[in-house]
Amino acid sequence: MSKRQKAQKKFINELKNQLFIQAERLGIKERYSPVYLEELKIDSVRRILSEFYMEKSNLEYELNMFGSKKKEVLIKLERLNSYIRKAQGIREQHGKIYENLLDQGLGDIARTNRAVKRLNPSKVRAAA
Repeated sequence: MSKRQKAQKKFINELKNQLFIQAERLGIKERYSPVYLEELKIDSVRRILSEFYMEKSNLEYELNMFGSKKKEVLIKLERLNSYIRKAQGIREQHGKIYENLLDQGLGDIARTNRAVKRLNPSKVRAAA
């Protein structure tokens, strides 16, 4: 990591810490907790994955039905599959971080139960 990247990371971490402090002072700490931020990241990855899966099904449909430009569609499918694998890896990575945060404890049982429910990945359904 270069000096510039380290400085940026340090600056971002300092901003996060200040945000957490201000949120606590305003009484809205739960909106900016590390657990909530991880939930947002996991939800974002899930949305992106669902978009990838929809695009994949569209490309497969195009490949099977139209048959034109097969090479171009196959290249797109190959790239899309690599993006899907990367997104799944990121989802697993954030899932582990999320589990570690839950292991530290949230204090409130209702919040912990809600967090555990959110941890289970949603299933993607294809339209018939």
